[in-house]
Amino acid sequence: MTKNKNLIHNSFYNFKLRKRPSLFIGTYIIISAFLIQWILSGFITDASPLGFLTINYLEGLIFLITILTLLFSIIALFFGNRKYTRSISNKIWNRNSKKMMWLLFLLLTILYILLFYLLRIGEEIFIIPTFIIYYGLIISLLNFSRIASLYFFSIAIILIGFLPLFINQFGFYSLFLLGIAHYIFAFNYKEIT
Repeated sequence: MTKNKNLIHNSFYNFKLRKRPSLFIGTYIIISAFLIQWILSGFITDASPLGFLTINYLEGLIFLITILTLLFSIIALFFGNRKYTRSISNKIWNRNSKKMMWLLFLLLTILYILLFYLLRIGEEIFIIPTFIIYYGLIISLLNFSRIASLYFFSIAIILIGFLPLFINQFGFYSLFLLGIAHYIFAFNYKEIT
């Protein structure tokens, strides 16, 4: 990156879901879904050492996995866009990019509060559909560049989010579908507005 010392100030929204970050985010979602499913199945089995966890430790462990997935996804989004933005000699941080990142953090905080509320009132069955539907809405809301493929992707995610509501025991499979949808989006991505 040393060759791009004279980067241009721009007013673009520099954080977009592109090919490489989408691949990483899909991988992180699949891995975290697999880990959470493994932890929950081990928790209900007496032969597993995870069966000795208390509910508070179990919730804390799942919360840690989701926070790490979120953190790695944001890092993948940042570095993927940083590389692209610098390759066209633009600065990544501008007023619009900062506003977009603050809005993303606000929307993710609201998501975690909503999911925590569902957990506290005993509606665990709605946590995964709420996460997936809200995630699709976040992608649609943050599509300031009006990329058509991102709108179609967000609609597909919202439809995936409704699957666990109609099919019993389909929550974790819908998370795997969300990860696969990220792969499909990455391979079919075209930046056409």
